[in-house]
Amino acid sequence: MTTPPAGGGVLVALSELENRTRPLAGTPDEGRAWAALADASALVRAEVPAALLGPPTPPLVVTVVCKAAGRVVRNPEGYSGETIGEYSYRYDGGSDVYLTEAELRLLRRFAGKGGLQSTRTPYSAGDHPGPDRVAVFYSDGSAGYPFPWWPDVDGEVPP
Repeated sequence: MTTPPAGGGVLVALSELENRTRPLAGTPDEGRAWAALADASALVRAEVPAALLGPPTPPLVVTVVCKAAGRVVRNPEGYSGETIGEYSYRYDGGSDVYLTEAELRLLRRFAGKGGLQSTRTPYSAGDHPGPDRVAVFYSDGSAGYPFPWWPDVDGEVPP
């Protein structure tokens, strides 16, 4: 199988994953690799608007999809530890495709979802001059109304 499965919806070609891991085309792991690419692509689509995904697929998205799919290709059984002296191993059984917190931060920043956010405040508790002005108290205790919609010198209120 050298093409993605029908309805796979992958954002990245198998060759990109092979460049970062090992040859996969024509091996028993090829099907797992395509499935991992499809799963990683779906996770990225959940974070990034379709308009930003190309074509061509942006390099950051290629990197994140390959890192997520590569974790499954390199460790298909989901082992999380092994010790050689007095042999022991740990198997968590987690071989699912996932995005790390760092990858999610990168994708959200790329999508413009991070950074500044707004929070509603209970400014209506108490007296205030109206819905278009919020009282501000300065460090000396005096009140003022410096924002957000004071008329300018011509009496115009900004939009």
